[in-house]
Amino acid sequence: MKKSMLIEERIIAVLLCIMVLMVFAQILSRYIFHTSLSHTEELVRYFFVWVTFFGIAAAVARKKHLSVAIATSFLPEKFVKWTRIASGVCAVLFAAVILFTGVRVVLLQVRTHQTTAALGMPMWIMGLAIPVCALVLITRVILSGYKLWNGR
Repeated sequence: MKKSMLIEERIIAVLLCIMVLMVFAQILSRYIFHTSLSHTEELVRYFFVWVTFFGIAAAVARKKHLSVAIATSFLPEKFVKWTRIASGVCAVLFAAVILFTGVRVVLLQVRTHQTTAALGMPMWIMGLAIPVCALVLITRVILSGYKLWNGR
């Protein structure tokens, strides 16, 4: 049975398609027209950050993130569940630190009017990747924990 795509996976797919097209345009620009499109390099870099953070949340939702299975393979089943819940709590705490720090960075970028080098876009738009995706990650970890707690 085919699983439906998560919203994070849809965003990743769109961003990856845009990234491929921009890199292709950059290659054509350099080798055929002998000029460089500086804004494409910058956008690809920032889209890569968004893709990476959304990928973390998608991996958590699909239970495809890295884990150390040997640590729980020797435990009785009732302890495995609690170990996974403790792992989820640690993940939420870590994502909360990322969220808090990301919000502080974005607020600093807004306050100091930072802009991107090539495009001159407000830097906080790119910086939003960290707190937004940390919030999505927290949501996904909590949903996974809820499903684990209810035996799904």
